[in-house]
Amino acid sequence: MDLRTTYLGLALEHPLVASASPLTEKLDGFLRLEDGGAAAIVMHSLFEEQVTLEEEMLDHYLHYGHESYAEALSYFPKAHEYRLTPERHLDLLARAKERVSVPIIASINGVSRGGWVEYARLLEEAGA
Repeated sequence: MDLRTTYLGLALEHPLVASASPLTEKLDGFLRLEDGGAAAIVMHSLFEEQVTLEEEMLDHYLHYGHESYAEALSYFPKAHEYRLTPERHLDLLARAKERVSVPIIASINGVSRGGWVEYARLLEEAGA
């Protein structure tokens, strides 16, 4: 049975795409997903807040107006909860791309017109 398909413009052998999970946090997980038959692998999102984390205004943006809506505190993870810095995220992507043959799909979560756009280019250059 021919299960070939396309997803996001990528030609895939079948429609089984591994979503971001604890397995996509380490290189070994990418290898296990490919060995398990994933036709493509989605990385965890790179959040704009990770990119701007080193900027002084991060604290301001995360807390500005939070008292206006009770649920606003849950919009973004706390800065210390991010598992990977942007540089480690890019490094993991590059190392995974060297070792697996299936497409790796990057995910960016950004809302401003800020410098995070540069990371789209960097993710593509790293292999996404």
